[in-house]
Amino acid sequence: MLRKRKEVLIVLCTIAIIMMIGIGIVSPILPHYARSFGVNIAMVGLLITGFGVARILVDIPAGRLVEVLGRRPMLIAGPALLGGASFFCALAKTYPQLLFFRFLQGLGSGLYTTAAMVMLADISNVRTRGPMMSFYQGAILIGAGLGPTLGGYIADIWGIRAPFIVYAFMAAFATAWAYFKLPETKSPKTVREICDDISIDESGDARPGATFMGSILKLFEKKEFLLGSLVTFGIFFTRTGTQNQLIPLLGADRLDLSASLIGTVLTVVTIFQFLALLVASRLSARLPRKILITPGSVALGIGLALVAFSRSYWSLIVSAMVMGIGIGLAGPVISAYVADTLSREEYGIGMGLYRAISDIGFVVGPVMLGWLADRVGFSTPILLNASFVICIACVFHIFARETAK
Repeated sequence: MLRKRKEVLIVLCTIAIIMMIGIGIVSPILPHYARSFGVNIAMVGLLITGFGVARILVDIPAGRLVEVLGRRPMLIAGPALLGGASFFCALAKTYPQLLFFRFLQGLGSGLYTTAAMVMLADISNVRTRGPMMSFYQGAILIGAGLGPTLGGYIADIWGIRAPFIVYAFMAAFATAWAYFKLPETKSPKTVREICDDISIDESGDARPGATFMGSILKLFEKKEFLLGSLVTFGIFFTRTGTQNQLIPLLGADRLDLSASLIGTVLTVVTIFQFLALLVASRLSARLPRKILITPGSVALGIGLALVAFSRSYWSLIVSAMVMGIGIGLAGPVISAYVADTLSREEYGIGMGLYRAISDIGFVVGPVMLGWLADRVGFSTPILLNASFVICIACVFHIFARETAK
């Protein structure tokens, strides 16, 4: 039984690595490719925002589809849509065409991510969920780290459209891998065949007369679910708003760092996040969730504050280390915590809503913090981000009950 669960986990992680490499492959060339259509910088940013908005729009419907059609169809359709849209991005003749196909890529990403989180919840229990979520997050980090470098070399050798073509072939492989290797875990019988340490009540606790909107409203009544989702919102807000936007700008404008040194700072965040993930993976099977989530969130806030006051390259490196540790400790464990708060019948719609709340932070972070930075400089928005993350951590720690004893 343990072997079958590991096989499913490895397949999900392999597909996640492939998809994240693909997303990273196009990131170095996307601004230049967009500018080749004669658009301004704001329109370039719209390609990134549009991808995130598409994910927000599909997250909750994907959760519903996972419950109606099953996990496996969404895990196949997501990479397939991503691959097809990537291929047509390479063939785009106008900027509106490129924007449309980027939007479709976001839809595909949302379908897969939501379904993968549901399947992970299906085949895990309170003891194994933390390590499994950490392992999955580690796979995402590996893919995200490899993608940009690979994409740069591909573009240098074969041209600026080539990364999209390579991404399409990678997504096609991920689609086939999902089709042949992933079981359907919607059925309690199938789950028992994969892992026998999960107790499932086949009668469930779903209300037969509950509507789609009623199911969502029921989730908003769950304090722990909302508090856990708010913590993840803060992490996503930080990743795109401060980590991926303000830190590179601060490094260039305030510290006069080269692109390679700025890239090193962001790589340090990823490295220490991965190292912290390894620690969190081991500890989450033995410790209550909040013991990792609260210190991790506070560490992230402290790291952000250190960024705001950084006046040298090495102080920024130290800040990046602290940020990476914080995200690595809190990130995967909070996903396990949110899954703990859901019944099996709520996994689909619950993880869809959870992903939607997270992706709102993904989209809002760069816009809000960028707007503030234009008006008051870098320190104030980063300190506000730090205060927000620490306040969320305190509220979570005080009011959220522990789900893993």
